[in-house]
Amino acid sequence: MDFHAWSGGLALQPRDYLASGRPLLDVVRAAGPFRGETLHELALGTAATMARLHLAGIAGLRLGPDNVLIGRYGQALFAPGPRDSEFPSHDVRAWAEVMIFAATGTEAGQGGEPGLDRLTPALRTLIDECRRPDPDARPTAAELVAVLLGRPAPGGRAQVERLLREAESRTSPYRPPAYEETLISTPRWRRPAFLAGVVLGLAVVALLAGAVVLVSSLAAGGV
Repeated sequence: MDFHAWSGGLALQPRDYLASGRPLLDVVRAAGPFRGETLHELALGTAATMARLHLAGIAGLRLGPDNVLIGRYGQALFAPGPRDSEFPSHDVRAWAEVMIFAATGTEAGQGGEPGLDRLTPALRTLIDECRRPDPDARPTAAELVAVLLGRPAPGGRAQVERLLREAESRTSPYRPPAYEETLISTPRWRRPAFLAGVVLGLAVVALLAGAVVLVSSLAAGGV
């Protein structure tokens, strides 16, 4: 697979996975670290996004808390930017560091090793494998997705595609249906014709009342 990474400082296709959103750094600072199922979904969503990009030949993602983005509906996205390397294994290591930050609120290398006891044993084991010194000993992004889904390691591109579709279906956020303008019936009392009728009716009543007063006055004068 040809990992050409970035070109001219801009991300290559597919652009669906390289978009805008709120940086994970800001999300954790505002709401605190991720926990439990939410952390697992973040791990799965980001791993699937990374695997999808790797499958398309895009590596060197420079993943970090500041450029892993949380989209409007909770989906995981990566910010475009200059490439860091052309090796997917570097992305896998960076992904592990991002997950540590998401779970602890502390970046690796800042104040010592973050407490990893907040990670589930399975995720802790997976992250340890991603941080192995030997890049060739680290799992691939697709293997990360398989482990997080509880599936066997994929054996080919077709299996990877099936894994990614499953992962994306599980982490797909709720999206409200596209806006469709709905014609809402205007209350009768607010319709122009109704209002005009009311005004006309009041005018007629006023005229009749005036006529009655005038007739009464003339009758009284005749008497």
